[in-house]
Amino acid sequence: MTTASIKDQLTYPVRFLDGVSDARHIIGMGRSLGRSDEEIHKGLELRRVRWAYYALALGRHEIHDSGETLFIPRTIQRPDYEFEIALLLDRATKAGWTEEEAEDFLQAHGRVTILNDLSCRCLQTEDNQLGLGPARSKSILGKALGPRFLPYAEFAKRNPHIVLRVNGEVRLETQACTDSTLWTFPKISSYLSQQLLILEAGTLIGSGTFGGGSIAETSGKYPWLADGNTVDVVEMEVEGIGVLKNRFTRRSEEDG
Repeated sequence: MTTASIKDQLTYPVRFLDGVSDARHIIGMGRSLGRSDEEIHKGLELRRVRWAYYALALGRHEIHDSGETLFIPRTIQRPDYEFEIALLLDRATKAGWTEEEAEDFLQAHGRVTILNDLSCRCLQTEDNQLGLGPARSKSILGKALGPRFLPYAEFAKRNPHIVLRVNGEVRLETQACTDSTLWTFPKISSYLSQQLLILEAGTLIGSGTFGGGSIAETSGKYPWLADGNTVDVVEMEVEGIGVLKNRFTRRSEEDG
């Protein structure tokens, strides 16, 4: 049985929102950037009360299915994976929701899948120095999604087990929600609703990167994706959804 393409289940351009939701990820990124404990703590406290997000409009060519090989331009010096969950809204949201009202809405009108929120860290560093947001660095490589959508109601029944593997090596194994999770999908949806931001059907919302779910936050422990002429296979597994698997390379197939 062939799995339906994620690309065929979306409406283009896809409105995509994503932010920072995990305290462990925030701390890891802060340390890798050489920030002081005081600076990290200040940023963490701010993100407890505000969901800092960026927004993109994604075309079909910017969505990658599980099983695809992604070719990274050699001009991108520090390509990175980011392990997340994506929420797809099947109906438009409304203003002024409480967290409980948002939860009820998602139970009836939300679906989730695995998201690899691919990032160009070289561009992200440049833009941060200019006081800009991360949108440019998050748009170059697109987004990998899959292998299938699961009703949010099924996802919410459990705290699913998640595993990240790169070339067969386990780099992260935990639960989707831990004591470091600052923002859940109902909390995010309620926050946006309270800001009077109405989201149309077909909008995708990223969960934010799981703590330990990116290369950047490991302070040089792992090389960047497709470093040199390597071919990296990244597998992101979420209980109940399956495995999002993609190959990353700098070389074309003709180059061998």
